Amino acid sequence: MIPWYFRLFYVHLLSFVMSWLLFGIIGAKRMGSPTGRSWVTGFWIGFVVGWVLMWFVPFSINLAFWIGLGIIVFGKVVYVLGFLAMREHPEKKKAVVDWGIYKVSRHSHMLAGIICLLGTIVMGWNTSSVMCMILWVYFVLYVATSHFYVLSEEKVNIEKFGQEYENYMKRVPRYF
Repeated sequence: MIPWYFRLFYVHLLSFVMSWLLFGIIGAKRMGSPTGRSWVTGFWIGFVVGWVLMWFVPFSINLAFWIGLGIIVFGKVVYVLGFLAMREHPEKKKAVVDWGIYKVSRHSHMLAGIICLLGTIVMGWNTSSVMCMILWVYFVLYVATSHFYVLSEEKVNIEKFGQEYENYMKRVPRYF
């Protein structure tokens, strides 16, 4: 029997809380997102579904745990780089953030979330677990949903910033 505290739920919850703390500490005031209740509702429903699924997937301290932890740390570094670029920069009054990690990826924040979720799932790697396989399906759906969110965010940014954002889209890839 696996102890209650060796559940991916706690890893994912801790990762989520760390992201919000980093966001607040760094002061990423320029972060924005598509407006609309459906995106916010979908985001929280997706997170709750993920948390419920992760409750049923245990992990142990093994090679998969350390690989997953490394992936999560990498994802958090990408988050931090994105948050740092989204801080208020008085010397950079440009409307579109195209410095820092945003020179390399237009949506590094989404990429970071996907990387962290991947690391969490790798921690619970178990090919004989049905719940682990369901979690991989959840991951694929999460990536697909995130992509549609990004497309929506890009439409909002085109409306907001116009030609400047369209030029940025031509120079910098969407993810990597």
